Amino acid sequence: MELTHVAVPPDSMLERAVRAGPGELLWLGAAPFEVRCEPTGATGLLKLVALAEGEGVVAQAGRRAILREGTFAWVQSDAPFELSMSRGRRLLLRLPVSVVQQRHPGVDLRTAVARGEEHAGERVVAGLLRQILRESSSLSQRDCAAALGVVLEAIGMCSRAPELSRTRVERALAEIELRLGDPALQPADIARAQGVSRRYLDGAMAEQLGSTLAAHIRRRRLERAASELSTRPDDAVFEIAARWGFRDTSHFTRLFRGHFATTPAAYRRAALDGARAGGGSGGRVRDTA
Repeated sequence: MELTHVAVPPDSMLERAVRAGPGELLWLGAAPFEVRCEPTGATGLLKLVALAEGEGVVAQAGRRAILREGTFAWVQSDAPFELSMSRGRRLLLRLPVSVVQQRHPGVDLRTAVARGEEHAGERVVAGLLRQILRESSSLSQRDCAAALGVVLEAIGMCSRAPELSRTRVERALAEIELRLGDPALQPADIARAQGVSRRYLDGAMAEQLGSTLAAHIRRRRLERAASELSTRPDDAVFEIAARWGFRDTSHFTRLFRGHFATTPAAYRRAALDGARAGGGSGGRVRDTA
């Protein structure tokens, strides 16, 4: 890499460096500096720049972020970037991008975006980074390795890439509708079909729909069963339950009562009575869930 402008010699910026596992922690001194970097080769590394004091500006990929105390930003090592810092201490974390993406698929890794103020998970990560920075002199090599591992896990709490997250949820919903009648359907199957973890997909579902995979599957099965209780009077309750993935009729009844505040038989009677009276859907029991 070529440093085309550095306000102070690079060696004087570095207070401490610790390599641990796949990553590296670097504590930078308080002197102001400006860096313009033009990569000369591929490293596959992501930099996470965190501030405990002062302010900074990072620019990359057409974006420009102002960093303040307690915030952080991603920087891609293999693309040109500019970084300037006022007086204040900061921490630099270097990780292979492949490690981060494999551990936390779907996390928003857009560079030159200030993080740590609005998103709750990113505030937690920012707090961890700030504490690691402040405790530099007290942390042993082993402590630093553990700290890096904690931060790598905590990155999973950061915000999701918006478009990817929405696409994943849309695909999950479509897959669920296709397989609702399969009693063997599990939330992990939906996540596995997309090559992501159940934890990631549950998080995306919760953010966008306020529901986990398991809860959504259960709700949609109950809704489809309720529809058939109203429109297929000749089918027994246990047949309808089995058709929508409920092997145990008593378990189905408990779930149905919890969702609709009535039993399947009572729901059917109310719907059919309403239809006979000419009320159409007026006899439908209200969904209280």
